[in-house]
Amino acid sequence: MPEKLLVIEVMESVIKRIRAYFKSEFKIDVIENNNIVGNMDEIVLHDMTAVIVMRGTINVLVVFSFDTSLINAIYSLMTFDLGIEANEIEIYRKAAAGDVINIVLGHSTIDLQRLDSNGIKMTPPKILNNEKALREMKYTTFYAQHLKTPLGNMTVSLVGSNKLFSATFSLVE
Repeated sequence: MPEKLLVIEVMESVIKRIRAYFKSEFKIDVIENNNIVGNMDEIVLHDMTAVIVMRGTINVLVVFSFDTSLINAIYSLMTFDLGIEANEIEIYRKAAAGDVINIVLGHSTIDLQRLDSNGIKMTPPKILNNEKALREMKYTTFYAQHLKTPLGNMTVSLVGSNKLFSATFSLVE
């Protein structure tokens, strides 16, 4: 399968798995999502961002960026019975962002395993807190989906080599 089609398949799997995970685990519906594809000058980030590199047949940086209200809701739902001390809240908010990206991408690898007989490798999540943007990534393009929920928004971005995307900044289908 051409790499350009792989990007579409990766994003479709990630969005499908986010919808299923949010619905089953937190009773959160994704009510809307919008595409953005373009040259990578920068990705504007929300309050908390989790980043993982996927390697294999397709090599992409996967970025989950959460609005404050959404990550706070997820954190609260994940920790409601743990008795978190005030000085530990930020640690658990970061852990919640890392858990979401790990779980979603882990489940996505089930959908994508047939694409790579050698397996899909992922780095541990890196959490970026209050960063404003990812910048200066030469020769890269991004494909982003903005997801809206009743509890806040998030953006999922796949960042990869320009060769994964068409010259007109739209995914080749």
